[in-house]
Amino acid sequence: MDQAQLDLLRRSRARVENRADELTKRFYEALFEHAPGLRTLFPLDPYGRRAPLADTLIWLLQRLDQRRELTERLADLGRDHRKYGITAAHYEAGGQALLAALAHIHGPSWTPSLAHAWAGAYTAATHEMLTAAATDRGPALWLGRVVEHQRLAADLAGIVVQTLEPLPHHPGQYLSVEIPQRPGLWRYLSPIEPARPDGVLRFHVRALPGGLVSPALVARTQPGDTWRIGPPLGRLPDALTTTRDLLLLGQGTGLGPLTALLAALDTREDPPPTHLYAAARSKNELHALLPSGPPTRHRPWLTVTPVLPSTGTHRPSSPVGAALRARIWQQHAIVVCGPPRMQATALDQLHAAGIPAEQLHSDPLPTSLAITR
Repeated sequence: MDQAQLDLLRRSRARVENRADELTKRFYEALFEHAPGLRTLFPLDPYGRRAPLADTLIWLLQRLDQRRELTERLADLGRDHRKYGITAAHYEAGGQALLAALAHIHGPSWTPSLAHAWAGAYTAATHEMLTAAATDRGPALWLGRVVEHQRLAADLAGIVVQTLEPLPHHPGQYLSVEIPQRPGLWRYLSPIEPARPDGVLRFHVRALPGGLVSPALVARTQPGDTWRIGPPLGRLPDALTTTRDLLLLGQGTGLGPLTALLAALDTREDPPPTHLYAAARSKNELHALLPSGPPTRHRPWLTVTPVLPSTGTHRPSSPVGAALRARIWQQHAIVVCGPPRMQATALDQLHAAGIPAEQLHSDPLPTSLAITR
């Protein structure tokens, strides 16, 4: 796409953000009018809502200048969408519905040039997704059985699942899961340890207020439940290829993928000096989320700084704020894990502190077809 088309898309972002609900409503109306058979790919949640399309568009519009990241994430989405049985015809129907919805929310400002820019962007995006899906030789789905469920706190659980066949994944990657209590709805989870030959996957899950899948995972999961699990995704393992010292910033269950990265570093003869700033609501929660005991034991290369709430509060403090107050990190590779809003704020702060984008690693993903909380 040329610069003029990219500028048109950037100016279109404000309309998408301001009329997100209307855009989503119009998209589904147009899609199901012309392709009613696709309804099953977009199940309603218990409150009558569907996946928030606008979140994905906004995420993509924010990264128009980051070609490598955009391409990698679109490829991940394409591989992930294999589990839905998505075809080129499905993408074509979706593109027609999207353009109709965008035309509606833009009104008179929907010019032929803007329509052409959006059509080109959608074609390019779906090309990346279809290419990645076509070249992926692994299974589209794995089946796993819950073998352990432990309540670590009122809203926090540790869950162990064993797949029928090993699921190869790299430390720091995440998986989409569908549970029997919420059929048709998917949730991203990150294993807290590297892949094992016996197919065992360990997760930490928090029940989010207003969530649809996470509360069921914490409160209703039982040993013997069968999960459907999508392919491994994400780019955090890239941090393990760096020659720089490492700074790991994690909050809550976002510490899970960081513990997997630490376990991978443990296997090296000479791991790089690594600093972990670990934010949690309390000392007890931090101990539950870092279950292997003091992380620095037998790890002279690792420094751990707990980041706990101020007296009288229950919200975790900012790990990036604590790190930036402690020292300058311009020479480090930095990994950020935690809730999407925390990640976005942390990345903005790190950019403002002069950390080059190529030294930052995170996985704040756009919404997939039916990914929810």
